[in-house]
Amino acid sequence: MISISPAPRESRSIEPATVPGSIVGGLILPPAGFAVADWINPGWSPAETMISYYVHAPRGGWLIPLGVLVLAAASGTLTWLAAAYTRGGRAGLALLGVWTAALVVGGVFPADPPGRWDQPPSTAGALHGVAALLAFAVLPAAAVVLSRVWRRDPRWRPIAGGLSVLAALTVVAFVLFMITFFDVQGGPSLGAGPWATVTGLAERLMVWTYVGWLALAACGLRRIDREG
Repeated sequence: MISISPAPRESRSIEPATVPGSIVGGLILPPAGFAVADWINPGWSPAETMISYYVHAPRGGWLIPLGVLVLAAASGTLTWLAAAYTRGGRAGLALLGVWTAALVVGGVFPADPPGRWDQPPSTAGALHGVAALLAFAVLPAAAVVLSRVWRRDPRWRPIAGGLSVLAALTVVAFVLFMITFFDVQGGPSLGAGPWATVTGLAERLMVWTYVGWLALAACGLRRIDREG
């Protein structure tokens, strides 16, 4: 009896050169979604209100957890590729992994509604707050460590300067955000113009500097892959 075996399926693998391009898209879309949430909720002040609170906004609240999880997915893919295609920097890659994991927690557990500084946080709110602060703190450290390591690799030389500048900006942006964050907990006093506080503005600037560094790192990986 003759048995006919099915033809083997074609194995398809993701072309590494296409992955960093998708990472850049996954990094840029979340802050763009946050900006949409700002736009469709004119009664909320982006300068005063942090991004996480928009999960409770009248419109587009779903954009916040979705954006955070998309950012986590893009960051995780970037971490995996950086470990596979570059040399050294294990400490920085570990910090990128912590950043990714913290984003996942922050995306799954929503923040409490705004204006509840004098009340104990809910379990979800506490988990979100701890994860957010951890993520905000470790990304600048990862950026500084990896920028220094990759600067010694000739393959990263064309963008090494840009990575270093953006890494420094992530540190500055994080410090500015933390100043405004601690200020608002004791009652806002660092206002500007019509705004009682600029915590939301400081957070958005910080997020964009983080995304800028991550996106440039993804472009660097794409260049390395193309050169083989």
